[in-house]
Amino acid sequence: MPLSVLGAGLVLAGCAGRGTPSQQVRAWAAASGWDATLRQLQGDLAKVAALGPDSASPARRTLCDVLVTDALAANEQLPTPDDRFTRLLSGAYTSAATAGHHCFSGGDGLAEAPAEARGAARTLLEADARYDELVSSLPAP
Repeated sequence: MPLSVLGAGLVLAGCAGRGTPSQQVRAWAAASGWDATLRQLQGDLAKVAALGPDSASPARRTLCDVLVTDALAANEQLPTPDDRFTRLLSGAYTSAATAGHHCFSGGDGLAEAPAEARGAARTLLEADARYDELVSSLPAP
């Protein structure tokens, strides 16, 4: 390995954990694509929450598979620099993947999936509020 690559890696590793908590969370969000991930999962969850029991099987299965894939990909971006934010995101991603699996399998699982998707969406909303709290420039109450 060239020394320049090794040196660059050491510099980046040395920067990890530096700065204020707000700066660390902002850096994580930028590196992980948090805004795009949030929008994608919110859209996926809304579609699954709106499914009815008579949803066409091939289209439903594709939609549910996309939700699982997106939730698993988002989970790979964890942890965040904030423990509470990480716990909220982990819970939301796990619930989203569960909803997607139940939705994909059909039967009784399909009946549970919309409520599970709504629960995951609520937890994701809590995580987004935590993100806003962490990066806000307003003084704490």
